[in-house]
Amino acid sequence: MNKDEALNTFVSVMKLRDLSASTVKMYSWYVSRFIDHSGKEDVSLLDLSDAQSYVLMMKERGDEPQSINVVICALRYFYETVLDKAYTRKQFPDLKYPEKIPYLFGKDEIRAILSEADVRMKLVILLGCDCGFRASETAHIRIQDVDVNRRIICIPDSKRGVSRNVKLSGSVLDAFRSYWKLYGWENWKKEDYLFPSPKRPGNCVRTAVIHSWFSTYMKNFDFYEKDMTYHCLRHSFATNMLENGCDIFLRQNLLGKKSLFSTDRYNDY
Repeated sequence: MNKDEALNTFVSVMKLRDLSASTVKMYSWYVSRFIDHSGKEDVSLLDLSDAQSYVLMMKERGDEPQSINVVICALRYFYETVLDKAYTRKQFPDLKYPEKIPYLFGKDEIRAILSEADVRMKLVILLGCDCGFRASETAHIRIQDVDVNRRIICIPDSKRGVSRNVKLSGSVLDAFRSYWKLYGWENWKKEDYLFPSPKRPGNCVRTAVIHSWFSTYMKNFDFYEKDMTYHCLRHSFATNMLENGCDIFLRQNLLGKKSLFSTDRYNDY
């Protein structure tokens, strides 16, 4: 089996198992680089030592443990589904690393960054801190996902295939109306993205763009710290729910978490 045959099979398997398009693209890219690094023309000859050698190379190169673990996950999946070599996490483990405690925005800080934000940035911030959206969820919102009358946003097929409806506060609704008024809502089609890509017509901005918008904007404030990422807004949203007595099942639903274990992690912050 050559590289192209292996990658085509891998893509087919991932699509059959309903992995998201972004995951299919990312896993394929990681596996392609791994195969190139191995130097083996017959991909069926790849074994555990090849994968371990590749991970060691990434560590010595100075790659972040979080990034390496994503590659490990992709390789384990590739070996299992394409090469029929299922290695357990004991045989091919993730890297261990100290988990950083996310920065939690205080109410005064949220008020400050909202007060200085332009129309688009205000909406982006509120989607994070008032709705608990991930950057990828914010980037992929379509007009048809927003129901102003029912005051909800539908997030279809988000991380790990979890879909959910999120209630909109008055502040978020006002931000939506201001944004749509400024950008000509009456000319938009239902399938249009809320944040369209200027370089790729018909597509939304990339997730990295949402992160970039937020990071660039935050540098305008005296209290800015390097650890202030867009995802910190989501953590602040979750912590605020916890402080207000929201039970774990409701938090799981609002955050779009697949398990209670991953939801309960917010109790530690």
